[in-house]
Amino acid sequence: MKASELKNKGIKFKLGAKEYELKFNMNTFCELEEIYGDIGEAFEDLQNMKIKAIRALIYAAVKVENDSVTLKEVGEQLGLNDLERLGNAINEALNISMPEVEEKLGE
Repeated sequence: MKASELKNKGIKFKLGAKEYELKFNMNTFCELEEIYGDIGEAFEDLQNMKIKAIRALIYAAVKVENDSVTLKEVGEQLGLNDLERLGNAINEALNISMPEVEEKLGE
């Protein structure tokens, strides 16, 4: 899959009192790669719902709208009770941003 095949759709989530949009697009990928150094490792950690990966992805989404925010500031706003809600939001965002799969019958 190529990044250009991703749909430009996102989902809204709240962090603190503000609402943000989580999209899997080039900005998100660049921020994740900057944090991890390897986008594949970032997605592997997201699939395994590692806390570090969730914080990094939420940071990437917030950074699109607030360039001055830091990873530490986002982490300070996240609580352990937010993880399940954000994990579900991440899964939903991934599902709606993935390209349609064409089924080829008879091949």
